[in-house]
Amino acid sequence: MNWRDFIWLAGRLASAATEAEWRSAVSRAYYAAFHVARRLFTDLRFNVPRADRAHQYLVFRLSNGGEPAVEQTGRDLDTLRRLRNRADYDDAPVLTQAQASAAVRLAEGIIQALDSVRLEPTRAAIANAMIAYERDVLKDVTWQP
Repeated sequence: MNWRDFIWLAGRLASAATEAEWRSAVSRAYYAAFHVARRLFTDLRFNVPRADRAHQYLVFRLSNGGEPAVEQTGRDLDTLRRLRNRADYDDAPVLTQAQASAAVRLAEGIIQALDSVRLEPTRAAIANAMIAYERDVLKDVTWQP
């Protein structure tokens, strides 16, 4: 499965005509960004937890990634997750087409930012910042040498 395909689907759903489609767009946009972030951490040799723990795991580490653009992706992913929770679980207030479109753009920005940090030397700097954050702040090192 190429999780990036969700962003394409999210865009189509955000352009549709019903709130159910807009809510689904938000959910697919979030999961596209979530899985790109998860893949980055896996590629950097972090052991990302499964299930519900993975969401906060990624937000915490991205938000403390040592690079302003990466830290912003952590905040953006958290914002997108909150909107996804609202879209998936709260029947009120109404979720609008404008909010769905904004969620898709936010997810696209997260993906673009994460793609841009995959190259050296930024890649190593981010990994080192996250390792230090785990070791010094969280006291829970999930990086595997």
